[in-house]
Amino acid sequence: MKRKQIEKVAVKRPEGKGWKKGKRVAAQLSGGYLILELWNDGTWIYRHAVDLETGEYASCDMTGLWTQENLNNAFACGNCWTIVDEERFPLSQKERELALDALKVNWPDADVYERIGSLEREYSRERRDRKEDRRVQRVNDLMDSVPDIDRAALEWIDDQASGSLHYAIWDKTDDAYQCTACGRSFAASSAKAKMTHKGDATCPLCGQALIVEKRRSSLQKKARLTLIQKLDDKRGIERHFDVTVDWEIFRVVKLKETIRCMLHRGAWSRDAFDLYYLQHGGWDNKGNSFNHRWKPGYLYPQGIQEGLAGTVYQDWTDVFEYMAAMGMKANYNRLLVDTRKSFISTVEYLAKGRFRQLLEDISDEVDYIHGYGGWNALDTSKKDICAVMRIRDMQKINRLRQEDGGIDMLEWMQWADKEGKRIGSDVLSWYGRNGITNAKYRSSRASRRLSPEQLMNYLNRQMAESYGGKRKAKAVFETYEDYLSMSERLGKDMSDAMVYRPRELKRRHGEAVEENNRRIEAERARMDKEQARKDAERMEEKYPGSEAILATIRPKYEYGNERFRITVPHSFIDIVSEGMALHHCVGNTERYFDRILQHETYICFLRRAEEPEKPYYTIEVEPGGTIRQHRGMLDEEPGIEEVKPFLREWQKEIRKRMREEDHEHARLSAVKREENLEELRRKNNTRVLEALMEDLMEVV
Repeated sequence: MKRKQIEKVAVKRPEGKGWKKGKRVAAQLSGGYLILELWNDGTWIYRHAVDLETGEYASCDMTGLWTQENLNNAFACGNCWTIVDEERFPLSQKERELALDALKVNWPDADVYERIGSLEREYSRERRDRKEDRRVQRVNDLMDSVPDIDRAALEWIDDQASGSLHYAIWDKTDDAYQCTACGRSFAASSAKAKMTHKGDATCPLCGQALIVEKRRSSLQKKARLTLIQKLDDKRGIERHFDVTVDWEIFRVVKLKETIRCMLHRGAWSRDAFDLYYLQHGGWDNKGNSFNHRWKPGYLYPQGIQEGLAGTVYQDWTDVFEYMAAMGMKANYNRLLVDTRKSFISTVEYLAKGRFRQLLEDISDEVDYIHGYGGWNALDTSKKDICAVMRIRDMQKINRLRQEDGGIDMLEWMQWADKEGKRIGSDVLSWYGRNGITNAKYRSSRASRRLSPEQLMNYLNRQMAESYGGKRKAKAVFETYEDYLSMSERLGKDMSDAMVYRPRELKRRHGEAVEENNRRIEAERARMDKEQARKDAERMEEKYPGSEAILATIRPKYEYGNERFRITVPHSFIDIVSEGMALHHCVGNTERYFDRILQHETYICFLRRAEEPEKPYYTIEVEPGGTIRQHRGMLDEEPGIEEVKPFLREWQKEIRKRMREEDHEHARLSAVKREENLEELRRKNNTRVLEALMEDLMEVV
């Protein structure tokens, strides 16, 4: 847009009367541009210009400042709720027709601002598309300039990932072995050695040393490769490859490149790097839809100096070249993040000190924002190796090197050094195999009582004795922690070895679970009392007189023997609490209270004689002694065959105590019961019907 040309056009005043009140717009044409002037209360405040050919637009305020704002944003003056239309921003009829004619709109109801907005949106869309096309082309040109990986690099990573490893793969159909070195087959008889699975053999055709594989028709190994090289005068490049080695007919190595990091030289770019990811068949630096990540792998020795020269990462050159030459695995991209000399020096010491596994683990802990921090395992701000390792005993550091330990072993050594204790290699190996880290041990309740060796021995014994070898050590450890946690909550004496180191962990854990559940249930019952009281008050208001009925029938229905007893509740609270305790519907379903009021059925409680206060069964009984329902915990019927003889005995006692009005209530109750069952049959509610028929115990 030719802004200087537009600035030379004089500001036009709106036509007609009343232009000094409110917002008014004046329109004029100049050099292929439609220019709109916004006035407010007689003061010019804004100019908006639109290229009638392309739709390009720009705005200028009274200070002379130009912005690339569309018409709506320009005239709204920062108020996003403003609607720009001809009613709020009027033009004279003459200027309206001038604008519509210039915009090539000839229909009578066309809004000038709608047409301008449409033209500007089309321009913006085309501009975005052109911009995106240019961006994609730049990305493609840059990616096309990345050289193909050469044969030497392919052979190098093949050697690092698989070395001289080759297989003799058995073909069961032909009873022959395929040599992955020469690709030819040979019979077992020609091998001059017994061909046992995973045993050593020699190919009689090419002389290559082989490992016998009799169970699989092919084998595969995965690794990763980082390659750093010069791309051009402005950039180095760091490339990440997924490596797959296949053994089938031959040994074949395949590379799949997933991430490219452009390392910028000098200050030509505001960023030190740019990341490009393989996605949807091509490369792009917008997003990472396949979630590719840098992971530890090998670094190719060639091209490192040329790739890092002139970048902010060039101080890593010597260390990386040494690590690459030694075939060390690390997350090289994460290492690049932290360019502090103290950290680079620490990494160099680990590399030259042959702390291979520790170096690999450390590299994967570098944070992409904060680098390697003081919260990590090493203190890289120190110079003395003991201070760096946070270990005072140099023998432990030497042991870490000799056993090629990683971060977990380092943390075990730090713990042993701090506690002044020794930990055996067999113990460390056991914890490593079973996935129990030093951090898990330190934070465990078991560590307060048992040393690492004692805990290992205890878990091994429980795996064999309590779980019959069917559970892994990590699972048994978690069970043990759960047991200790519950024992603390239950107030057990944790200084007693019988408590903190039970002989039968599985049984004692089960007992602790049961006791803990009883505590939880008791607490829940305590909390439910208030709710039970509210529910009972509501029922009492709705069914007045029902509690008096319960008091009247108590002498007739309460009964017991040496094993069981029947009690009649004193209040609605008793009934609601019973339902909550046994988790069934009695107490929260109003039909039972209605039946009590109508003398259709009554609610009674069955208790064991030795536990008279503990809910066991809830009984719904008719006035004549017929039992409609007997429900225990969760509507189940525990020990019902033991209970039924007592219930029969109770029914006979009820019959002896009945009076004339009880017989009448019993007759009406039986009628209502049959009506209820018939309704269930009509509705085909077989589940409820079957349950009621199973419970029904008529008086004999």
